[in-house]
Amino acid sequence: MPESNQEAAKIKKPLTLAEVKTLVFDKWTKSMDKLNLDQKRLIVYLSKFTKVEDAQKAREIVNELINKYNLSEEHAVMLVNILPEKEDEIKAYLYKDYPLLTQADYKEMLNLLRALKE
Repeated sequence: MPESNQEAAKIKKPLTLAEVKTLVFDKWTKSMDKLNLDQKRLIVYLSKFTKVEDAQKAREIVNELINKYNLSEEHAVMLVNILPEKEDEIKAYLYKDYPLLTQADYKEMLNLLRALKE
């Protein structure tokens, strides 16, 4: 692997859809006519499926989920991206990897995630 690819592999970080949308829209929407088909499809996808508008707030909630519940960054980003509406939905996503989380933990997580909808 060339040096630059190794460095890039070391700094890979899961991003929320809100963060990707912020990056993409800032760069690409200025020159829509120059985008290839895949780039245009990504913009359409992000427009339709990003549930959180504030990228900074999304990252704050990801960090809180990581710190408070010891979730992996991938799991925390997934929860922010899908924004489950019920505790049972969160449990369905996390139970296998985090069997020691309590019902109270799921309730608190749901309240954190609901704050992103406001």
